Parts: sequence; structure tokens; C-alpha cells
Amino acid sequence: MMIQLFHLTKVHPSGVKVLEDAFLTVAEGAFVVLAGENRAGKSTLLRILAGEDKPTSGRALIHQKDPYALSPKEKREWQSLNGFIFPDLKLFPDKTVEENVLFPLRVRGSFEADPKAPVAQLLERAGLGAKAGQKPADLSAAEQRMGVALRAMVFKPRLLLADDPFAGMDEKSARTLWKLFAELHKAGTTVFLSLQRPEDLASAGDLLNETRVQMVHLKERQLWPVGVGE
Repeated sequence: MMIQLFHLTKVHPSGVKVLEDAFLTVAEGAFVVLAGENRAGKSTLLRILAGEDKPTSGRALIHQKDPYALSPKEKREWQSLNGFIFPDLKLFPDKTVEENVLFPLRVRGSFEADPKAPVAQLLERAGLGAKAGQKPADLSAAEQRMGVALRAMVFKPRLLLADDPFAGMDEKSARTLWKLFAELHKAGTTVFLSLQRPEDLASAGDLLNETRVQMVHLKERQLWPVGVGE
């Protein structure tokens, strides 16, 4: 299994409890969409899965490992297997769009003789080909969000965690990002994303019929799977 949550409980320092004795199992290669009301705890759950917000009690296993039981070095190696799209992640302001997307490949040394070729293709498919040489300050908010998403996907992570990835995007951009998620999933990545707005799910269009999506609702501090491909 890719993700296994056992008796997961999370209480914020303020005393607000967002998860209580929750369970969830996600198979490797799944495509999961997490829905729930605003402030229900979706972002907290994604942070727990990313190894960035330790649960109050219970256990979270990802890649058969508990990220909160790892040494700092082991945790960095574990996190390097994953791609992250979170609202607080930004593009490097001093790098071009192309350099931003190239960055994970350069860090890993995981590229062929011409690393720019696949990145250029990815930028074109995302509608950013003409802005590859520009700095983030020259992009719209939606384009910057797309750039962050591409940087997380370019190295084909084993697991992609995306918290509200469509925030600030127009419908066309959202449809493009859904398509890129579907392509990444088809290539073998487990995709786990959260949605804030119903229209973000609607923007997926026919992709939901073509991809076996595991819908999960976070409601009353519990995780409720509601079916596959629905």
C-alpha cells in the first residue's frame, strides 16, 4: 500500500480537533481526490502525509515508512521520492520559469544529455512555453501556480501530494492541470489531491470517467471513501 492511516488523531495547538481516530488505505498507483468543507482539516491531512505536521496520536505510513520515526537524513531521502504542491510553496524569484522546473532534475542528476528538452515539452503542454525565459514576477498568479505544479511533477515522483492546486486558476488552466495530473498518474505516480471548490472537480470533465478516481470526504473528523470512478 502507498498510504495507510491508523487511528489518526490531530489536535491543533488551539485545541481544535480536525481528525479523530481516522483510518484510510490508499493503494500504490491510486488517484485520490479529498473533498470537504472549508477548514475541515484537508490541508492538515496533506501536511501529515508530507511529513510536515506530526499527528497527535495514531500512525501514518507512506511508502511503508512512518516519516515521523525517521532520522533527519532518512526523512529527507523519503521526501525526495515525493512531489509537493502546497499554497505556501513559491517559485524561486531569481530563476526563470524553465530554471524553476529544471531544478528538481538538476538536484537529482536525473536527466539525459539535454535536460531542457522534456522540460520545454512540459511547459508547452501547460501553456507556459512562451514564458520559459521569464521570471516569476512577470507571470500571473495562476501561471505561477502552474509553474509550482510542474516543478513538483517533472521528476515523476512516486507520490504527488497537492493541496488545493487549482486555487486562483481559470477554468482553462484548471483543465490543463487536470490533464497533466492524469498523464502523471497513468505513468505510475500515486496522486493525492485536495479540493476546496466543487467547480474544481467539474473542471476535470471527462477525465473523471477515464481515470479511476478514489473520492474521499473529510467530514466530522473522519475520512469517508465514497467509491472509485464515481
